[in-house]
Amino acid sequence: MDYGQLIEVYLNIEKTSKRLEKIDIISDLIKKCNKDDLIDVIYLLQGRVFPAYDERKIGMGSRLMVKALSHSLGVSVNEIDRLLKSRGDLGIVAEEMLKKRKQTTLTHKKIDVKKVFENIRKLSEIEGKGTVNRKIWLVSELLTNATPHEARFIVRTVLEELRVGVAEGILRDSIAKAYNVNAHDVEKAFDVLIDYGEVAERAREGKLGKLSLEIGK
Repeated sequence: MDYGQLIEVYLNIEKTSKRLEKIDIISDLIKKCNKDDLIDVIYLLQGRVFPAYDERKIGMGSRLMVKALSHSLGVSVNEIDRLLKSRGDLGIVAEEMLKKRKQTTLTHKKIDVKKVFENIRKLSEIEGKGTVNRKIWLVSELLTNATPHEARFIVRTVLEELRVGVAEGILRDSIAKAYNVNAHDVEKAFDVLIDYGEVAERAREGKLGKLSLEIGK
C-alpha cells in the first residue's frame, strides 16, 4: 500500500471530531489493506510500530531528529531550531521546509507503508558504533522521498507523537465495520491478544468468532 493512502486517512481524521466519520474513514482504509500490509497499517494508525503489550521504544529523540532533518533537507540545524521555536512541532517543521524546496530531486519516488514501517522499527534495534549515523540514514531515506504531508507524519511517528485521534474504541469499531463482525467480539479478542493488529488479521480471516468461543470456555 502506498504510504500516501495512510496519510490521506490521517488528514481526514484531523478534519473531523465526529466519531462515526472517523470510523467510516478508518474502516474504508482497513478494507483496502492486503494481508501483508494490514498489521503495519493498524499499528501506524495508533502511531506505533509495536503491539500494545511490547515495551520497546523507537528510541529517537528530538535532537537526533533535528540532525536527520538537516541531513535530508540540506538545511542548517540552527534554521530548523528557529522554525521549531515558533511551530512547536518537528512534524510541521519538516512539512513546511519540504514545501519550500524549489524542486524535487530526480530520484524522488513513492514510498510504501512497508518501507516506512520497517525503517522506523529498525531504529529500535540499532546499537553500538555508528548508531547515530545509522539512525539518521534510516530516517533520511524516508524523508528524501517523502511529500510534505508524508514528512510530517513520518517525523511524528518516529518521535511517538502522532497527534491523530485514533482511540482504541474507534479502532475497535473500525475493524468490526470493515469485516462485518461484532464489536464486542473484537474487544474480547483484544483483551486476550493485546494487539489490534492480530485482532484485525483474525477478523479478516474470519477467525474472530472461533477465538471468542475459546475465550468463553
